[in-house]
Amino acid sequence: MQNSDQSPEIRAPVLSEKRTEKKRGVRLWHWAPQRPVFLSVSIYSVIILVATLPTWDVYMWWGHYMLFPVVDVYEISKVWAAQGFGHVPWAPDYCFGYGYPYFTLYGPLGFYVGAVFHFIFGLDYGLATKLSFYSSLYLSGLLIYAFVYVIGSREHWPRPAWWALASASVYALTRYHLTDVFVRDVMGESWAWAALPGVYWGMEVARRRPWPGVLLVSLTYACLLLSHNITALWASIFIAAYPMLTARDFKWPFTVAAGGLLGTAMSAFFWYPALKLSKLTLHSGDVAAMWGTPKGLHTHAIYWRQHFLEALGYGASIPGPNDTLGINLGFAVLICVLLAAFAVFQKGLRAHERQRLVLFLVFTSLILFIMSPQMPWGKTPALLRYLQFPWRLLIFTAFFGAGAAAMASPIIDRWIHPAILTGLAVIFAIPTLPMILMPQVIRKMSPEQLEKWNRRWERKGLYGGSAIQEFLPKWVHGDYLNPKFLEKHPIPENRLTVISGDLMCDSYTHRGAVYEYHYASSVASEARIAVFYWPGWQLRVDRELLPGSVKLDKDGLVSIILPAGSHRAELRYDLSPEGKSARVFSSAAVVVWVSILCGWMFSRWRRASIHFSPT
Repeated sequence: MQNSDQSPEIRAPVLSEKRTEKKRGVRLWHWAPQRPVFLSVSIYSVIILVATLPTWDVYMWWGHYMLFPVVDVYEISKVWAAQGFGHVPWAPDYCFGYGYPYFTLYGPLGFYVGAVFHFIFGLDYGLATKLSFYSSLYLSGLLIYAFVYVIGSREHWPRPAWWALASASVYALTRYHLTDVFVRDVMGESWAWAALPGVYWGMEVARRRPWPGVLLVSLTYACLLLSHNITALWASIFIAAYPMLTARDFKWPFTVAAGGLLGTAMSAFFWYPALKLSKLTLHSGDVAAMWGTPKGLHTHAIYWRQHFLEALGYGASIPGPNDTLGINLGFAVLICVLLAAFAVFQKGLRAHERQRLVLFLVFTSLILFIMSPQMPWGKTPALLRYLQFPWRLLIFTAFFGAGAAAMASPIIDRWIHPAILTGLAVIFAIPTLPMILMPQVIRKMSPEQLEKWNRRWERKGLYGGSAIQEFLPKWVHGDYLNPKFLEKHPIPENRLTVISGDLMCDSYTHRGAVYEYHYASSVASEARIAVFYWPGWQLRVDRELLPGSVKLDKDGLVSIILPAGSHRAELRYDLSPEGKSARVFSSAAVVVWVSILCGWMFSRWRRASIHFSPT
């Protein structure tokens, strides 16, 4: 037996430290299972981190929309830097500087989130845009987790936290969700994936706690309306049906309706002008011009057999069942639906639980039929045909399919552990990860390079990423966007052309959607500004607003009348009359929302004070 070189006095502290570390490990081992919510959410967080890992070291992945999401975040950030925070309905630098009403008509939520990341953390525009996509992906699963867990804990399901994790993993990692984020590169629809389960979570909270439920429903429904127009329209149908078909009293549907109305009012600053002004554009007010014809919808239908395949392609959607784009139900969702369908006929569910499960399966089946070639799109209201591509409804099959398995968990839990579904969702997502690293990946780009990139694609006819110029004002005539015309007739440096009078411009400043001139003129002069006319332009001379001084030029540009003398003139895009009216409603709704929040928090504080006060 060998003698130790250390004395007992030296070895004692070492042994004590080892015992302490062992005790800590034992305590952690016993503590983790007692905190299933913390543990399951941690596992979900790790899953999403790993899923996004291949894109961490690139400037922006190269999806169908290429770098246009970054360009949009950059444009919003420039306007905010020049004019302050607020809604940005007019993109002044698009269309070779003529401007474009992009965010008047396209859901701005995800781009605003990216711009906020840029301003708060000083992040590069590419990273800020990626973080917006990452946030939508993470929140999508987290909010369906909250939805499932609220129901499961209230109804005493077996392992509610783990079934919530299974639903979150299946929903967040389903094939079409990853296609939207990493292949199609669509910011609006990506945020709709997050907002949809948030509304359902708010509705379930409102069953027992009306005031926090109203707060959640209104906030998440406003986010849904600000995320993606057509997804929000279709989602509203299913959202409205859910409380009407699962209510056990009259109070709950009215509470949900109050939250929905409040959320509608909060987002009115966007959707009301969008509805009113869409008819002033070349295409966005015409469903046929927006590819919403019955023939076009049938062309891009999903054949039933496609749901039993996992496509991993990167290209555009093509007619027929041999589409390689990842527009499938997804194996994980399919397994959830099949398990839930078997569970419907088993004993062990209460009447309201079975009713809710049947509703989720009916919704899933209905959406599958709507996406199929058998859907009679000719008999469908034109407004719903703005969908353009039926496979956009896969967001709903993912939500209701993943939710159905959780609703059937009192039965399915006897057959399999929810961790198996979580594992299957992860396994089926693995083949997607290499697809994220697509060709032409850019690792670094300066703002100047980003502007040049955007100009290059504008010469090819892509403005803000829109291929058919659907948001171009309908009164724009001439070849102002023709690159050859621009070479022969370059835009004046100050974008001003004198039409009548002897106006002389001394200086010019452009910041955001503001064009400032210092000029001198002996007579009242008319000038044309090389920006497209759109309701909302206003002219101030020496800070005094001149109503009626901004008019529509015969070619669709802005024409202004400037008084004689030496003055400072400021042409600014503010808001359309519709936008100003809607802003009042939205501001009032936000005040109501904050008031409800303060009142609810005060009531909780009072109850807590009474409960803990000495008797």
